[in-house]
Amino acid sequence: MKQVSLLLLATVFSFGAVKAQGEMDAYKYSRNDLTGTARSVSMGGAFGALGGDISGISINPAGIGVYRNSEIVTTLNFQNTKTETESNLGKIDDSKFKFNFDNLAFVSVFPLNSDVAPSLNVGFSYNRLKNFERKYSMRGNPTGTIADYMAQRATNDNVSNPNDLWWDKDYDPFHGIDGYDWMGIFGYSSFLIGLKDGTNSTYERQGILDGKTINNDLAVYERGSINTYDFNLGTTFADVISWGLTISVTDIDYRMSSRYSEDFYNSSNVNGGFDFFNGLKTEGTGWQVSTGIIVKPIDELRFGVSYHSPTWYNMTDTYDAQLDYDFSHYLPSEEFNKRSIYTDVNVFDYDFRSPDRWTFSMAGIIGQTAIISADYELTNYQNMKMFEDNGRKLASDPNPYIKQDFRMSSTLRLGAEVRVTPQFSVRAGYSWVQSPLKADFKDNSREVMTVGTVSNYVLDGETNYITYGLGYRFSKNFYTDIAFLMRSQKSDLYSYSGSEKSTWKDNTFQGLMTFGYRF
Repeated sequence: MKQVSLLLLATVFSFGAVKAQGEMDAYKYSRNDLTGTARSVSMGGAFGALGGDISGISINPAGIGVYRNSEIVTTLNFQNTKTETESNLGKIDDSKFKFNFDNLAFVSVFPLNSDVAPSLNVGFSYNRLKNFERKYSMRGNPTGTIADYMAQRATNDNVSNPNDLWWDKDYDPFHGIDGYDWMGIFGYSSFLIGLKDGTNSTYERQGILDGKTINNDLAVYERGSINTYDFNLGTTFADVISWGLTISVTDIDYRMSSRYSEDFYNSSNVNGGFDFFNGLKTEGTGWQVSTGIIVKPIDELRFGVSYHSPTWYNMTDTYDAQLDYDFSHYLPSEEFNKRSIYTDVNVFDYDFRSPDRWTFSMAGIIGQTAIISADYELTNYQNMKMFEDNGRKLASDPNPYIKQDFRMSSTLRLGAEVRVTPQFSVRAGYSWVQSPLKADFKDNSREVMTVGTVSNYVLDGETNYITYGLGYRFSKNFYTDIAFLMRSQKSDLYSYSGSEKSTWKDNTFQGLMTFGYRF
């Protein structure tokens, strides 16, 4: 097991669990998936210089100025996510299927009877930016225990009287011991940790774990989504420069439940153990402003640039935790050798600012036959920030760790379309998303801040998308598009800070179908 710097842990964990908002949670709510209409997705999402597509508008608001006709469009999506975790104890596979309604939008074209700006285009769209649906599990190192992590948390809470960490069912389960780190309370009240001999406030794992084989298991289930409601306005000047403006209202709905378990076995194969449950619900509402331009110097070439401001969110976390243990074979006391320890339901409000991003795009148009397009996107994850809802910094301020552990991230999107007949088109694309985590952070040499008593986290690697699809126009007005997406990502999964990592692989297959009507 990797050792964690005592000094660093003392800095990070000097807070009560009820007030903890973490850097990994900020990242989780800042990174979107490759989503949109089937045409856009099948071309790798490379639509920043093309426009005339609802997803193109979300990448570059100037895309609404390209429209010549009004349009109504909607997209359906099915998604199957397979996760595989691998440690020195083997592999575990999980899968999750989900059917989604990805977008619904309309664009209205209002003629202005002007040669300079022939129309004013307005639109509204609902778009699903991210789907959290997945489940995964892992088996840990048989020599590792979360008790070491709990002991370090209690040590850094500087509790000189260990009785202050003792949980009793007759107490108010939250306010009775308010102010102390709940990880230490769970550890001490379940006899996993205790005060080290000869010290005043240094804690260590207890002898109940000595000489035991320890089987560790983690199971996590996530669900929810990030959705945005976009109000768009734009026009084209002299058939050369298109401009657009988007005001977005975004909502976050995230749910997570986890179970971390340890089973102990001694030389006589006598067992005991515990289950540690965490539940988290995060809800947020925010707003964002975006603008962009598309320049068409000649009919065959287009350039685009767009800027998306941060999204300013009002957030609410609701979470609770419970530890059930059974040490009947190891503890003599019948009163305390088997019981449940739990928190109350904790609610915390705070503000969150996501990172801003720039997108630079280029597209080539080959007559009525083909399109080749590329987008390059920059997102500065160091600009993520969390505050109390009154604007002051949080007691457990994650912002210095965001600056320290995250970096600018690049995204490259490439796409192509070939019109085989006037009605039928084939498309293909590719997208690469760089991990925003710094290298020394990904090797687990730094402490990771998470919310409440949730101990598990994933350190993302780079993501690759391969996409392809078809389009068919049934008439002048009605069309449908189909897309398929294969997403792959390899990351590192930890059950708690300082644990041995498991290799985490995410392979997602999606099918999308878009129906559109232009008039």
